[in-house]
Amino acid sequence: MKILTAFGAAAVMAVSLGQFEAQGTQGVLTISVLSSRPDMVSGGNALVEIAPAGDGIAVSVNGQDAAAAFRTDSGRLVGLVGHLRDGVNTLEARRGAHSARLEITNHPITGPVVSGQHLQPFECRTMESGLGAPLDEHCSAATKINYFYRTNAAVPTFKPLTDRSERPGDLAETKTSEGKTVPYIVRVESGTINRAIYRIAMLEEGWNRRLMFSFGGGCGTNYNQGTNQATAALSDVALSRGFAHAVSTQNVMQQHCNDHLSGEALMMIKEHFIERHGVPIWTMGFGGSGGAIQQLLISQNFPGLLDGILPSLTYPDSVSTRAGVTDCRLLMNVYRADPATWTQEKQTAVEGYTPGTCRAWDRSFIDIIVAANARGCGIAGDLVYDPVKNPKGARCTMWDTNVASFGRDPVTGFARRSLDNVGVQYGLDALTRGVISAAEFLNLNEQIGGFDNDGVPRATRTVADAEAVRLAHASGRLNSGAGGLAAVPILHYRSYNDPTGDIHDRFRDFTMRERLRKANGHADNQVIWVYPNGVSGLPAQVAGLAVDTMAAWLNGLAELKPTPYGPPTIHAIKRAKPAAAVDGCWDAEGTRIDEPATFDGPGRCNALYPNHKNPRLGAGAPLTDDVLKCQLRPLDPRDYPGTFAANQMTRLRSIFPDGVCDYSKPGVAQVPLAGTYQRLPLTAPTTSRRD
Repeated sequence: MKILTAFGAAAVMAVSLGQFEAQGTQGVLTISVLSSRPDMVSGGNALVEIAPAGDGIAVSVNGQDAAAAFRTDSGRLVGLVGHLRDGVNTLEARRGAHSARLEITNHPITGPVVSGQHLQPFECRTMESGLGAPLDEHCSAATKINYFYRTNAAVPTFKPLTDRSERPGDLAETKTSEGKTVPYIVRVESGTINRAIYRIAMLEEGWNRRLMFSFGGGCGTNYNQGTNQATAALSDVALSRGFAHAVSTQNVMQQHCNDHLSGEALMMIKEHFIERHGVPIWTMGFGGSGGAIQQLLISQNFPGLLDGILPSLTYPDSVSTRAGVTDCRLLMNVYRADPATWTQEKQTAVEGYTPGTCRAWDRSFIDIIVAANARGCGIAGDLVYDPVKNPKGARCTMWDTNVASFGRDPVTGFARRSLDNVGVQYGLDALTRGVISAAEFLNLNEQIGGFDNDGVPRATRTVADAEAVRLAHASGRLNSGAGGLAAVPILHYRSYNDPTGDIHDRFRDFTMRERLRKANGHADNQVIWVYPNGVSGLPAQVAGLAVDTMAAWLNGLAELKPTPYGPPTIHAIKRAKPAAAVDGCWDAEGTRIDEPATFDGPGRCNALYPNHKNPRLGAGAPLTDDVLKCQLRPLDPRDYPGTFAANQMTRLRSIFPDGVCDYSKPGVAQVPLAGTYQRLPLTAPTTSRRD
């Protein structure tokens, strides 16, 4: 397909790459890579721009003439430079006495680039995905093209198109966002990049130069490539509007709960897309739950890859979510030991969640432990596995991202852990409101305990590895709202699931809002929508409106023509915001209500869909919920309602001998994000193992 000619389109991808532009003598010539950062090129190719165009420009790569790869395009030269060797390559442009030079670092198409050492062992799934036997140990497969069409039936579906010379009688048409009516025929490219199986779908005619990338949910660990089919890319909400649509097995959190690996996969797949189809005007992220985590963390840590995001059923990240999840297991054990005392009212007050949510988390946590033990390995990063239970030697760990980001404890060999509950006063809010008594508060905190390295509850509390806590913040595994998140439009939308005991609770959107405010002083680039669960047709209606609203927002930004080499300013983001991009909710009749979204303020939306908490917020943590390990302060009797008897205060001091959490201060080792496009691990992990 023809390379795009509009520089405005190229500018969208280039916004994060400006510091890598090479400028020639006296500013006459510049060289920039349009398809990726020049230090993170993969696959031996790079789409390059030399500006301005003119007669007599000589171009060389590693000293070899490369001028034939370039052509004049809107006052510049654009060319796909190939045959790059792994490592550093030198690209030079010269016209008379003026020249420009840029170093390009190429990486294998199998990766890695920034995610650290490949996960091993690793089983291929190309056969199961219809791509034939793997070509190498990296699970590579030959590129394959399939065609499908959309039917015009009362209930439309996609069908394979085996003969492109014929037009099926039930072929539908679609009208793209640019107003073009075209046959609804879709080309799907399948292949492997970075050991991921990717699928890229686009209309055979009428691509509108916009790209949607979808992210899958969950949070799991699998020592294999994952599977999908060509049909996975057939998204009507994207393709009917003329967007290209891409997915990959490496961008499904249930497959690999590793957001940095997901960001690397997106970077490499988007680079491949640009080299073949040109730079999209914009790229929109789409996906819920674990898919929301990926969008948010990629926007923070890999700015420029996603220009606008639609996270639904949001969690800010998996690292900070983990505390309020694992707390449920500990709390449930306390309840089971004394069911007469721990009525549902008291449980709800302590947990913060609605009834059933903590039980749902508890079941999920047990399932992970059972599955891990069945495969013969611990869940805390231990690489020792049982060959009897697991004859293929597939090692498993709940904490792969911890291993990649934090390394291993040099004494135990376990993955460093950021999980901690020292000083946490469980049920403090319930005590303050008088739902539980002082005696119940003391019993709860005395009995709560923590986890050992295998995820088994123990009497003593969980103590985080201080280096893991620091690296969680510095490496961006915890979403601080920093990095690129200040310069990307964000539209959260979700069904209201709190009353059903669903783990996707509404307060997470507000946790994200507070983190944006904390990092950037505002959350003007964020919109929050909520609608009732169970209203027929409403989820599809809201999702479609979300896509159209984000598309209008991004189109507005493109029309403002931000500076080519810099992210859009918050002023530009606010100017481009369409009228529909405001906080709101829908009632059970499907009527939209526009009003500012708040965590606990007045308003019709909060009356319809009240927010809840988690156990850490119920223990006094801030709504940002970003403290992995709290700083401690001495106990103060004035902090507790009523009168604690002297013996009760003595007992409280024995429960918290070093003090209680001081949430007025930053957490221990709560350092700023160390940068974007970071290479993991940030520190060299130890290779020691537990026997």
